[in-house]
Amino acid sequence: MQAIRMMRGAAVFAAACVVSLYFSCDAAADNGPHIMGMGATTDRCAMCHRAHTAQAPYLLKQPEEALCYTCHGTSGTGSNLDVADGVGYSGAGRTGAKMALRGGGFKYALIDSAHPSGNGYVGEIPTLASGAAVTSAHSVDSSSQMAWGNGPINGSEASYGKQVALRCGSCHDPHGNGNYRILRPIPQESGATTGVSIGDTTAKVYTTENYWEVEDESAPEFVEKISSWCATCHTRYLAGHNSATTSSGDKVFTYRHRTNETSQSTPTCIQCHVAHGSNASMGTYSAAIANPDGSSAVSTPAGPDSRLLRIDNMGVCQMCHNK
Repeated sequence: MQAIRMMRGAAVFAAACVVSLYFSCDAAADNGPHIMGMGATTDRCAMCHRAHTAQAPYLLKQPEEALCYTCHGTSGTGSNLDVADGVGYSGAGRTGAKMALRGGGFKYALIDSAHPSGNGYVGEIPTLASGAAVTSAHSVDSSSQMAWGNGPINGSEASYGKQVALRCGSCHDPHGNGNYRILRPIPQESGATTGVSIGDTTAKVYTTENYWEVEDESAPEFVEKISSWCATCHTRYLAGHNSATTSSGDKVFTYRHRTNETSQSTPTCIQCHVAHGSNASMGTYSAAIANPDGSSAVSTPAGPDSRLLRIDNMGVCQMCHNK
């Protein structure tokens, strides 16, 4: 990323490939109703909760996924951010330019994963004009997923991780907490005891025109801390510079690609993977890679599991190594 630094201009999300999008809508992450300290007489509790006629746990008027999608779903009316379809809009009421969300989408994404260009940290992954069905996504409907690598280094027996039932609120605090994207310092169900807080910013950058450029210049702590935040669940995936040649001592996650570098010019989890969902496709060899426990990855209707990767066939490797 040294070269990227030289290319930065005045654009908020730079390299001339990323467009900033600032929303002033009723319900965008760390905006709208998701702000801590709303005061004793706030009217916003009634948006989501019912005291005596709730239809879901935590006194929610709907199950959590459906409730979040009333604002952030395909037909949601409360936010310009459609996380189901992986798009954001520049104008109020979902008008104006339609752009690709940085985190992809839970059902569809606009990642042109088949046409990357460049190499190293100076590269581009374009966006699609319309969404493609995702081939991997984090769960938001309370269904169980394996948090691979969860737990401490274990040299005495094979330990793979643990099953977690993910919801939107597992990672995000709907009441607001002053953190970047209202991320919880400790995601629920993670089992972590130490949290990671990523500082928030006034300028909100939700969309991109280049999925290889992962920085958010309006939030300088994002790249610095995001790998440590991911590792609150995927503990043993956090690895240092020499981890590819030095054994961790773990029976399963023994040699690992580095992920915990904190400067803007070194690998992080978010460089290779998106947070919500990817439409990348996997070929013969990529699709055949088993899960850490040896089981076959479960394919989706759109194709083999893409592990939230940004480029087809694990092409993220070629972007840096160019073999």
